[in-house]
Amino acid sequence: MSHQWPPSSALPYPLEAEADVAFTDQDRSCPEPVEGWGWIELFIAIQLLWGLLLFVPGMQAVRVYIRALPYVSSLGALIFYMQRSSGGPLPASCRWLIAVFGLLALNLLHQETHLSAGIAQVIFQISIAAPMFWVTQTVRSEARFLRLLWLIFAASFVSAAVGVLQAYFPDRFLPPEFSALGRALNPVFVDTLTYVGADGRQIIRPPGLSDLPGGAAISGLTTMVLGVALAVHGHRTRIVRASCFGAAAVGMTALYLTQVRSLTVMTVLGVLIFAGVRLRQGRVVQGGWIAIASVGLVAASFMWAATLGGEALSKRFSELMETGFFATFQENRGLFLQYTLNELLFKYPWGAGLGRWGMMQVYFGDASMWQAPPIHVEIQMTGWLLDGGLLMWVCYGGALVSALRFGYLVAIHGVSDSFQYFATIVLALQVTIIGLCFTGPVFNTQLGIEFWTITAALFGAAQAWQEGGAEEKEEKEEKGERERGEDGEDGRDGRDGKEA
Repeated sequence: MSHQWPPSSALPYPLEAEADVAFTDQDRSCPEPVEGWGWIELFIAIQLLWGLLLFVPGMQAVRVYIRALPYVSSLGALIFYMQRSSGGPLPASCRWLIAVFGLLALNLLHQETHLSAGIAQVIFQISIAAPMFWVTQTVRSEARFLRLLWLIFAASFVSAAVGVLQAYFPDRFLPPEFSALGRALNPVFVDTLTYVGADGRQIIRPPGLSDLPGGAAISGLTTMVLGVALAVHGHRTRIVRASCFGAAAVGMTALYLTQVRSLTVMTVLGVLIFAGVRLRQGRVVQGGWIAIASVGLVAASFMWAATLGGEALSKRFSELMETGFFATFQENRGLFLQYTLNELLFKYPWGAGLGRWGMMQVYFGDASMWQAPPIHVEIQMTGWLLDGGLLMWVCYGGALVSALRFGYLVAIHGVSDSFQYFATIVLALQVTIIGLCFTGPVFNTQLGIEFWTITAALFGAAQAWQEGGAEEKEEKEEKGERERGEDGEDGRDGRDGKEA
């Protein structure tokens, strides 16, 4: 099957689909530009390490601004890069995302929209998806993409490690003024997310580098998946491999200590997807070895967490094993999915108006709109339905499917083994994050930003590689034409001499 990248366009943001993309010239040597550290690295640090500011005493007074920093930085980058657009092609997901933004703007006219909260929701959603429109322009090499993965891994590990330390030494490692917002909304908020550990003391589900109980779960998931994946990349030394696997164990332990079972299951699934795609690529030994090592890490991390979390932790996960994942899901989050499909879908087929759920409603909702009260949302499908109805399911679903398809195409038909490997990591994280949509409003959080960032970074790096190959091919053709022209002139000179 033969494929090519989409051609360039004169439009500032061409939206040609990257469908029908398979790659050739597997062994082509294409020199990569040397890229220094810049905004994308700072952006990743802001996304993953913003919580460090909350450990400074007195910072809860400006928590809203600190919490908004990752989204503001994403939106600011979009505005900056739009002004200096190169006109290169963007992933097909952008077409769907633009439809999403248009649908959100249209629903501002809904009679039950909370106008201030609705406008905030539109801006909020644009900031989450913004990396898809600007990261492709800044990540333009394989080396920078790899650096991006290592940064995400390192920052996530720091948060997960802090989470484990918070379970051991809560007085020293929990942020001051812990969960002030949660206690203000619900005085028993933190107490409901606390359990009795092995030594009889109370353990708050580790927040990691945040101030919300259980916040270390996301860092644990990312650390586990990337730790396993990066450990087997290239010719790593034994120290590097051991460090990656050790970090993965810390991440998995932090995840267990948060007792977030849905993320735990999706973490295991993400690692197995990575191993399975490597098998599909013909890396049979590596894929099997990854699967076996991951199972060992999952078991060892559980035993470590159980020595600290005690019977409460063991019982929570043993119930999952006894009942089964699907039965447990149906008893918990499945009820919200069923309610969405059986009731809300018929009540709000075209949306319920913007600003009626989530933090935008909390901060900007209009309390005087008694006829359009806030609606509680537990899973992403409910949020999408309220914001745009069936059309939102189609538009955002189309964006996600396009992103998955591109990741899979590069993983299977990549320009090189390195790109296949990188795309496999991205694909594993993509599937994991999308799966979490059935457990929470993922694309109303920073996980959504992470999803679009890694997807766009893969596209940008692969696009630059392909463009470099095209330039190299063109140079070779021009050189060949010049040589043929010189040979022709020499031949004519020879003939003229003979005739003379």
